[in-house]
Amino acid sequence: MALTLSRQIADTARFTAVHAGLVPEDEASLPWLVTGAVLMMQQACTLALHEAEAELPVMPGPGELAVRVGDEACLVQPYTAPLKPEHYRALEELINARNGVMHPKPDGLDIETGGLPAGLVVATRLVRHLVITQPVRPSMVDTDEAASIGHSLELIDSAVDFWRTVAPEG
Repeated sequence: MALTLSRQIADTARFTAVHAGLVPEDEASLPWLVTGAVLMMQQACTLALHEAEAELPVMPGPGELAVRVGDEACLVQPYTAPLKPEHYRALEELINARNGVMHPKPDGLDIETGGLPAGLVVATRLVRHLVITQPVRPSMVDTDEAASIGHSLELIDSAVDFWRTVAPEG
């Protein structure tokens, strides 16, 4: 099976949106939400860097990809992601939560949720910037995929807004 990276982003965004909507009522969706959000971000960063013909390591981590898309040396303006130090910290919390899911411990899973809303918002904004608002090449994502991704990102953002009302950041 071969899927374009833009199709994978659309699929991952849709998957993540479903779990974002379920989290307030079903905590079993939280691991899937953080996993999907980080994967979606990695996919968008990889696509943008590839389209910009930037050098990509063989297996870059999500934090490294975020740093690269925020660096004008890797992704020139106006495509550079507008990330500030607090955005990287928020992403780091999200990535750490994802790492907790991906590297199980014998005593189970314990995800600190306090900082997750901020990380999820940064992830959706980053994907939106790289894929919809300021793509390196406008045709790198077709119209239907862009609409699907945009809709999924809106659903994630709405779910995070609701989540903040029921589980405020601590």
